[in-house]
Amino acid sequence: MAIPFLTTPENRSAWVAIQDLLHDLVADPRELVANLLFLHCPSGTGKTHLMNVLADELARHALLRVYLMSANDFADSEGMRSPSIEADLLIIEDLQHLPTRCTETVVQIIDERNRCQLPTVFTALYGPNQLHHRGTPFAHRLTTRLASGLVLELQPLQMPGRRQRLAVLAEQTKPAIGAEILDWLAEHLTGGGRQLEGAIHQVMNLQRLQKKPLRLDDLRAHFRTQMEAMAPTVERIAEHVSDHYRVEPKRLRSEKRSHDVLLPRHVGMYLARQLTPLSLKQIGYYFGGRDHKTVQHACKKIEEAMYIDRSLAGTVRQMQAELA
Repeated sequence: MAIPFLTTPENRSAWVAIQDLLHDLVADPRELVANLLFLHCPSGTGKTHLMNVLADELARHALLRVYLMSANDFADSEGMRSPSIEADLLIIEDLQHLPTRCTETVVQIIDERNRCQLPTVFTALYGPNQLHHRGTPFAHRLTTRLASGLVLELQPLQMPGRRQRLAVLAEQTKPAIGAEILDWLAEHLTGGGRQLEGAIHQVMNLQRLQKKPLRLDDLRAHFRTQMEAMAPTVERIAEHVSDHYRVEPKRLRSEKRSHDVLLPRHVGMYLARQLTPLSLKQIGYYFGGRDHKTVQHACKKIEEAMYIDRSLAGTVRQMQAELA
C-alpha cells in the first residue's frame, strides 16, 4: 500500500532539513545552508522513505539531475565518479555497507562537490564516528568530512508516533480497524514502519478469516507467540553488545575489568535492565556473578555518561532499538 510520509517528533528535524534542501535546490542552489546532509537512524525508522520523497519531488523539475543509489550499488557501478560529481543532488543510502576500497573515491567526490557547492546526502544506521564495514572502522579522512556537514539522527518511533502511523495505515483497510486494536498495537509493538505495516496486514487477514468482528482477545492470542519469540533476552543482548564492540561474549562474563571489556559490560547490564524483566541480582549473576549493587552502579554510570557523550548515547539507543 502507498503510504504518505508522516512527520512525527522523532523525524521532524530531518523532515525540516529535507524541506529546506528542496526549497534551496529549486529556488537558488547558491543559498544552500549545508552542502552535506548526513541522516542516521535504526533500520525501519523511515530514512529510505524520506529519501524517496526527496527524489520524487525533485524529479518533477526536469532540469535537476538527481543521482540516488545504495552504497552497494555505488561500489558495484562502473564509471560512478563522473555522474556522482556532476549530479545536482547526490544521495547515497546505507553508507555502512560501503567497502573500504571505495573510501578514497567518496572522499574525492565529497571534496569536489563541496568545491562546486553541490549538495550531497548520505544515510546510514550509525553516526559518522561509529561507521565501520565488516568490523573495520571507516577512515578518518572520510568520517571527518561526513561529520562536518549537517548530521541529524532520526529516533525510533515511540508509542504516539506508532499510533499515528497505524492510524494512517488503517485508513486504507476495509473493514475499518477499531481504535482499541490500534491502541493495543501501538503499545505492544516496538518496530518501525515496515513492522507496523506488516502488523496491519496481519490484522486484515485475521478479519477476513473470521466471520465475526475481530476482538482484542483474538488479537492478543495471535500476536502472543510472535512477541514472545522477538522478546529480548540477556543472552541476545550480550551477543549484540559483544558484536558491536568486537569483544567475545564470554569476556563480558569474566572477572576482567579492562576498559575494552568494562564499557561493553556496563552497556549490556544497562540494556538488560531496560529491556528485560530480570532483577538486578539476576542480571549480575549472568554477567559473571556480580551483585545487584554492581549492576545498579553500572546502569547509573551509563545513564550519566549518555547525558554528556552524544556518541555513546547514539550507540546505546541504536542497540536498544535493534533489540526491542
